[in-house]
Parts: sequence; structure tokens; C-alpha cells
Amino acid sequence: MTSSTTPTTPSHMQAARISRFGAARDVFEVAHDAPVPTPGKGEVLVRQHATSVNPIDCRRRGGYGQKLMKLRGLSGFPLTLGNDVAGDVVATGPEVTTLKVGDAVFGAQRPSPQGTTAEYCVVNADDLVAKPAGLSYREAAALPYAFLSAWAALKAAGLRADEAAGKRVFLQGGSGGTGVVTVQICKALGAYVATTAGPAGIDLCKGLGADEVINYRTQDFADELRDFDFAICLADQAEERKMLSILRRGPGAGYATIVHPLMPLVDEKGLLVGGVQAAATLIGRRLRQALRRRRYGWTLFGPDRAALELLARLAAEGKVRAVIDQTYPLADIAAAHEYVERGRSKGKVVVDIT
Repeated sequence: MTSSTTPTTPSHMQAARISRFGAARDVFEVAHDAPVPTPGKGEVLVRQHATSVNPIDCRRRGGYGQKLMKLRGLSGFPLTLGNDVAGDVVATGPEVTTLKVGDAVFGAQRPSPQGTTAEYCVVNADDLVAKPAGLSYREAAALPYAFLSAWAALKAAGLRADEAAGKRVFLQGGSGGTGVVTVQICKALGAYVATTAGPAGIDLCKGLGADEVINYRTQDFADELRDFDFAICLADQAEERKMLSILRRGPGAGYATIVHPLMPLVDEKGLLVGGVQAAATLIGRRLRQALRRRRYGWTLFGPDRAALELLARLAAEGKVRAVIDQTYPLADIAAAHEYVERGRSKGKVVVDIT
């Protein structure tokens, strides 16, 4: 299939970029003359209506993961952060057959130096699906990256969508940007869900369907919960021992975390030494859990079209909704990052690009 484009696509755009690592107020610049990228084979150009700020964006702004990014050819300045996509296809590259110009889409871009906090972004067509009509662009921008990050951990722990009904799932940090969508997904699949939240997030988590909400300020979830099939770390790796303690023994149980030392070790000690140390740590922990016949995993965000289609279907059915704490215009991207870094958001922080 040949490429196509709208005749009105400009050559330049607004984009929130950094030219060095550092604090948000010190490094962000909203450029008005950034070049609009061109979609390559299998890619589309999306006119962004909204995106979101994830904690990984704040860490990358500070230099987190730069050595692995450099190894993958994804480093260099100026750098545009962001992964969540919510907009309209305005151009298609060669061999794109699943999308066409004019389609309203949402999804998550793979790591790139030209991220989604911009008026236009290039995305692999396989990483996008049709935006449900019932979701606004802002709502659509709040869902995909957080969901796909958590879904990778759920899969690593052993959860399957077609076997989730009746399973007991513990999610650490249910009121955060990743937690709010993960609670809903697990409930929509029929699981029993327990989670933790601060006083301000308890009613939110209950409203999203959580069966048990532990107030982490006054309660210790390890004293309250037993015999869970899965435990997923979404916020604080320091609680790993406690999360493992609430798991049942035996096949079909598992733990996974999206917060782990792989990239910090590589950043600190280099790819060889840091990578070897991370691998040794992971293997050792997996072996200890294997003795209890349980799964153990560290996960990173990754594209998963089947999972994205599941998210779109559940959102269209009204079983998953976006929870937006704050919305900032693109010009206030530094303030959006600062808000996320304070760690107090209940749900997602969205950036309005329209």
C-alpha cells in the first residue's frame, strides 16, 4: 500500500523538548518550529489531541535509563518525552493496511527520541487501535501506557485474561495513574481485587470496584491479606517481601513488578557490570520463588496489540473509564511533570495539545 497524507499537514509543529537532563523548570522548552516527523514503513503520523505524563517521563527527563536508550539508538537531544497517543491519523507510511487518514486512534508509542508530547508524532500502526467513540481524546490519552505497563506485569505473574475470573489479585498502589486502570481491568475480567491507597484514594478505589482497600497509613496489608494468586508491585519495590508473603504457594501463583533495579544498575555501573548484577539478582529471586512453585518477574512497558484491543473493548463497554486528576496545556508541561513527581495524583495527569 502506498503512503498517503492530508494536504494540510504542516512542516513544523509545537513540541515540548529538553536539550539536557535536569529539573523540569530548568530543561523544558516548548518549541514552535520543531520539524514534523515523516512516517516510515508500517508507521502513521498522528495529529495529537492529548497525551499524558507518566512517572517514567519524569525519570527519563532526569537521565534515567540513558545508557540503555543509547545502546538502542534512542538517545540524543533535543528529546521529546511521552508515550501515550490520542489523536487522528493524518498520514500513513508504506505498507500500512490497518489504518487510514482520518481514523481516530489511541495507543502507546514505543520508546523514541521523538515522543508524544507534541502536536504530531510517528507511531507504528500495529501499536494503535480505533479510539472508542465514548472516550474523549483526553480520556483516551490517560489509559494505554499505564495499562500496557501493568498488563506486562500481570502476564509475567501468570494471569491470563480468559482465566482471570475468581482469581485473587493484589495491586500495590491502586489510586495512582497505573493502579486506577489496573483495578478496573482486573475487575472487568472477574478477579477479586485488593489494593492499597492513602486516605484520599480509598473511596476512589472502592468506586472503581476494588473488593478490599487497605489504608497504607494505618494498616499493614501483610497483616490483613492471605492466599492471593497474584501480587503486582506498581509503586514501591521496598515492599516486595510483604507482597510475596501474601501469596499462596503452588502452581499458578506469581509476583511481578514494574519497579525494579535493572535500569538504575545499568545507569550506575554500566551495561556489562550493571547488566550482569541485575541478571544475577533476577535469577536468584526467580529460583527462590520457583522452590515455592511460584512465578516471579521484572517487566517493562512493551507493545501488545491484543492487550490494547482488550482495553479498547472494555472501555467501549463502559467497564473501564479514565480517571484524570489534572489536565495541563502543552505550554505548562513543566508544571505537569512537577505535579506527577510529587506523587500525590489520584489517577492520571493529562496534557492537552489541541
